[in-house]
Amino acid sequence: MDKKVNGKWFYACLLMLLFASGLQAQQAQIFKQHDMHRWGIPAGNYSGIAHIGNDRYALISDKQQADGWTEVRIAFLPSGDIASMQFVAHHYDANTVGHARDSEGIVYVPGHGFFVSAENDQQILELSSEGTPTGRRLQIPPCFAPSQIFPNRGFEALAYDAGQGIFWTTTEHSLRPDALEPASPQSPQPALLRLQSFGSDLRPLRQFAYRTEFPTSGGTLRHFAFGVPELLVIDDTTLLVLERELSVPQRRLRSKCTVRLFSVTPHARMALTDTGIPLDSLSSDRFLPKKQLFALQTGVRLFGKKDFANYEGMCQGPTLPDGRRTILLVADSQNRAGTSVFRLKDYIRVIVLEP
Repeated sequence: MDKKVNGKWFYACLLMLLFASGLQAQQAQIFKQHDMHRWGIPAGNYSGIAHIGNDRYALISDKQQADGWTEVRIAFLPSGDIASMQFVAHHYDANTVGHARDSEGIVYVPGHGFFVSAENDQQILELSSEGTPTGRRLQIPPCFAPSQIFPNRGFEALAYDAGQGIFWTTTEHSLRPDALEPASPQSPQPALLRLQSFGSDLRPLRQFAYRTEFPTSGGTLRHFAFGVPELLVIDDTTLLVLERELSVPQRRLRSKCTVRLFSVTPHARMALTDTGIPLDSLSSDRFLPKKQLFALQTGVRLFGKKDFANYEGMCQGPTLPDGRRTILLVADSQNRAGTSVFRLKDYIRVIVLEP
């Protein structure tokens, strides 16, 4: 055997080893995923979820027939896992039937309504409880303009800190000025993101630099998605960042989706003082330090489970009696796309964060 080690092979193996270690270093309890169809929830392209109050939750779909949201009720077991769900109603704006926005993220603002981010127009608009626009919107900085986004890699993530009245968003992948090209199996590189906050007056506040992990997929793929689909605020000081990597080979066998959750604390001293500087020119100490809370992987296998789930939405669930927090994840099934052999499902699952 040739004793010379190929550099690329060694680097790929090292990444896989580090990733496998990360999968085991969990700081959370992960419950099994549930198919929402079993409880009569309509099929959809669920890309976001928000807690409205009590047992009421709002789902948003990125390919729904009109702008608006879907209301469901969720009952939980004492363990924090889901006991059952119930479809309540669609709240759609009839004036947008046939030309809905590419809605990706949703948050609920008590006393106002819902704010929804969309990837096609790079806007975050407020909707009433009935799904109609109120005319209010976040004032998006010019650096996030549609012309600065790689195709289909714009606003997905949206979070709201009710305690401080602060919104958070970021793009799924790097902006054009921050990277020569988006990450791909042929060009594995982390996404360099700008975490942007907004005040209760809907004006921009601070901006922070964030670097994702490296993608691990390789080969020629039918579909590949990589970046950050969702954010979530807990305790007014901690921002949770969901990183997602999806890979679908040409024949779809061995498709997989990996999600990892990280926590960051955006201190004012870490804010970008000059937001016009490309992120790829910043030193590593200018990016927010992060801590991995959990990682999970689903996929399609010839032998074994076929549990592929493209998790894109995230919100807080109930707090358990012992003080532990629960998080809900929802998956985009592309309206339950598939064949008689295998069909994607509208999955939802609960994660319990350990103290």
